[in-house]
Amino acid sequence: MTNHYYYFMPNGYEREAGIITSSDRNVRPIIHDGEEVVIDKEYVYELQEGKFCHYHLGPCCINLVDEELKGLLESYAEKEYVEFIPVMVHSKEYGDRQYYVVHFKKIYDVIDEENTIYGPAGNIIKLRVDYAKVKDLHVFNSEPIINDLNISTKVYKEIKKRKLNFGTSFGLIYCLNKDKYE
Repeated sequence: MTNHYYYFMPNGYEREAGIITSSDRNVRPIIHDGEEVVIDKEYVYELQEGKFCHYHLGPCCINLVDEELKGLLESYAEKEYVEFIPVMVHSKEYGDRQYYVVHFKKIYDVIDEENTIYGPAGNIIKLRVDYAKVKDLHVFNSEPIINDLNISTKVYKEIKKRKLNFGTSFGLIYCLNKDKYE
């Protein structure tokens, strides 16, 4: 089996997929991967302009997953480094649903520094990961400045099989040095 890795992200062209927002800055937790999260109240968001998806990008670019996708990701994630923080999402049209913020307690060291393409400000333009660093990972992040969610081919296929991909898209991540390990 060929091992690939994918960015997991919302599909902006899926017109039926809704957007999860929060009009009040006080109901948006400050969540950054690699940092401890303090939950001091219940957080409630709103679904607007469409339907619920299994995965949404929420306020402040946090990754939100529903119960079904949470269960799948939990079965593949390193439990000591990934946590799922509950939040409620209201919808006037579809009712309320429980979602979970996918929070990585650490930033995974997976970037191939030599082959990744960087912009003038040091931001990553084209991510390249080193296969030696990701070969045993199925759910991981890669960058400290964004809350990214990356998955393996195995998880990608399971998401498709279970039809948990409505409103999402997958971007291929370049994985270098695979030939040394396959």
